[in-house]
Amino acid sequence: MKIEITFDPAMKKIFAIALSLVFVLAVFSCRKKGELPPTAKLEAELLKDTTEITFIDSTSFGFDTINEGDKIHHDFRLKNTGTKNLLIANAFGSCGCTVPEYPKDPVKPGDTATIKVTFNSTGKHDEQHKTVTLVCNTVKRNEMLYLEGFVKAKE
Repeated sequence: MKIEITFDPAMKKIFAIALSLVFVLAVFSCRKKGELPPTAKLEAELLKDTTEITFIDSTSFGFDTINEGDKIHHDFRLKNTGTKNLLIANAFGSCGCTVPEYPKDPVKPGDTATIKVTFNSTGKHDEQHKTVTLVCNTVKRNEMLYLEGFVKAKE
């Protein structure tokens, strides 16, 4: 059994207008007049003052061979080598098994900071290549960190 629903051109027009109106009301009712949404404020802050960073040791960490279920912890150290405060807006792993912790406060010029990364190998096996993306006010905007190694499967 096949059911077809057809709308005449006038109904299509009314439906399109109503849907557009609902969308516009939803967008503008969620924020105060004249105020930018929080994500826009953060993006504007990141674009305003860029700085430079240098990773003290490396942007990659090789953990050789571990057993499935092991957790690896590694600290990536960086230095703000620019002239403006470093703002890290977000940090996220390439999957749920890779979790970064990062400083929420600005890193002043000349200061160092640590990005703590935990890789949980539960459910993983063989070669692993994981990334962590830092969203920050550097020229590149996204700084990348890498974890690589081999996970030996449970027997």
